[in-house]
Amino acid sequence: MSYADDDFGSPKPKRPPPPMTRTRLRQIAEDYVSRFGGPSSNLRRVLKRHIDKAARAHGEEPDVTHGWQRDVDAIVAEFCQAGALDDARYAQNVALSLAQRGVAPRAVAFRLRQKGITDVDTRQALADLGEPRQVEWQAALQLARRRRLGPFRPPADRKERRLKDAGVLARAGFPPSVAFKIVDLDPDALELF
Repeated sequence: MSYADDDFGSPKPKRPPPPMTRTRLRQIAEDYVSRFGGPSSNLRRVLKRHIDKAARAHGEEPDVTHGWQRDVDAIVAEFCQAGALDDARYAQNVALSLAQRGVAPRAVAFRLRQKGITDVDTRQALADLGEPRQVEWQAALQLARRRRLGPFRPPADRKERRLKDAGVLARAGFPPSVAFKIVDLDPDALELF
């Protein structure tokens, strides 16, 4: 018996998705929000992807899918009004999590904008973290600790790795002044932070 004769080589054909209805669209939204939450832009993207997939499977023209935009907007607005989706809360949680992991505030803002968070919510989330310079300093220190850079490196390797360590911090979004201050920090001074 060869591989051609058995069922291992040929995948089962996928069943096409059922035609899109308002009820199905709402169920998809409820399932997504209950499982993942996230910003409203993600829900819009998921719903649009499902609509496009169903339209392609049933041979509908792309113009037909534009009619669903009102329903998507209504569903997203309803979920936001009910509090199931809250872009501001999402931005605050993501900003706090990233800052604690050592991500630079400028990189946090970039990631939030990539997720479709408005500039107002992004600025507010960064402001809620605390004084900007202190937040940036603590995030840089956390990244250095996590990656064992500068004062967290064995003393014998510090001098030769100084520029590379500062480069790691700079590529992570920290200004060169902060990067070099962290790299040149005395290990005994770490107890103050």
